[in-house]
Amino acid sequence: MVWLAGVASADSWQPPTPEVYFSSDKAWRLTVTPRALVSSLAYYEDQVAHRAHPGARAGNLQKQAQGYLQHREHGHWRAVWNAPLLNDVGPVSAIVSSAGRVVTFDNWGSMGYGKDVVVIYDDHGKPLRAMGLDDFLPKEYIEALPASVSSIWWGGKHHFSVDGQQLVLSVVVPATNQGIADDSDEHVELPFDMTSGKTLAPDPRAWAHALHEAHKVAAEQRAAQAAADAAFVAPLLGPKTDRDEDWHRYLVEAFFRLDSGWKDDFPATKVLRFPQRKDYEASVGFLRRALRDGMNQDGALMLASPSQDNLVRVLSEEVATVPHGWLKQARVYVVVDDAHTTAVARILAPTGATYIQLDPGKPIPQRKERLDAYMANKGK
Repeated sequence: MVWLAGVASADSWQPPTPEVYFSSDKAWRLTVTPRALVSSLAYYEDQVAHRAHPGARAGNLQKQAQGYLQHREHGHWRAVWNAPLLNDVGPVSAIVSSAGRVVTFDNWGSMGYGKDVVVIYDDHGKPLRAMGLDDFLPKEYIEALPASVSSIWWGGKHHFSVDGQQLVLSVVVPATNQGIADDSDEHVELPFDMTSGKTLAPDPRAWAHALHEAHKVAAEQRAAQAAADAAFVAPLLGPKTDRDEDWHRYLVEAFFRLDSGWKDDFPATKVLRFPQRKDYEASVGFLRRALRDGMNQDGALMLASPSQDNLVRVLSEEVATVPHGWLKQARVYVVVDDAHTTAVARILAPTGATYIQLDPGKPIPQRKERLDAYMANKGK
């Protein structure tokens, strides 16, 4: 019914559409009609503004998702129930048992959140039990699950037991460096009684293993967060490696600690690799294009390299072909020590850029305003 497009760090939801779900024997058919939206963007804008029925189309009287269950009898579909579902817009998925029982999963726009992540409906389409993740998973387990901007990726292929008396949730077992959950992940099964909705005991060995893995991942996450907290608070120094990501991270953090436009802007960062690397020429091309890119004419351009000597040499060659005054409204940060900074200033002078030296050996303190906000947020 709804599909998520994107990656773990940033994702977006396609507009919801009606979906039909069948029981395994094809004797039962559930049609889910989501609440119509103007657009996904309108939904999120209204949600931020705390408006009722975010993203709703004008004049549409449907206030939440609608479920319509039918049973096939003598070659014809007979209506069993037609009732609103608990989901505001619509569930992400649903299953139907061979006894005509319905279970829905998650909410459009945010999997894993809310008190209706799992909803078991009775024979008349009334909610028998609605559950959030914290109704069947420990807090530490939930925190260890893979997550994206909008969602907690907790579920696999949920199903019913062979006799249809139990709902079996397939729950992701947390793992180190886990991305968006998929079928290759390990899962543990958690059963629920379909008559009462009550939680049943899972396989003890499988559940103990899942809890152990979740505890391990949660401990790793706490250690990583502690390291990140320490790095945020500590003075910033240049990296000691030639890893591109380390240098980009250093440049971005330096921007937020030093630049006047830190609240509203984001820097362009380019890293010139060691000449010995196979992908060295590509990095020269990135730097060349950055110097000529009109988008960098009035912002912050930040340049670095594990080899300062080579960075100065390449800058001299590339800047020589840049039009005079081309960067007169730009702020160009270059990571060089005092022995190289005079040469860089001379090379950049014809461009008109405001040159700012970043000495990787000189610590950059955290900006007080950022530190105050960070510590206030940690205290919540």
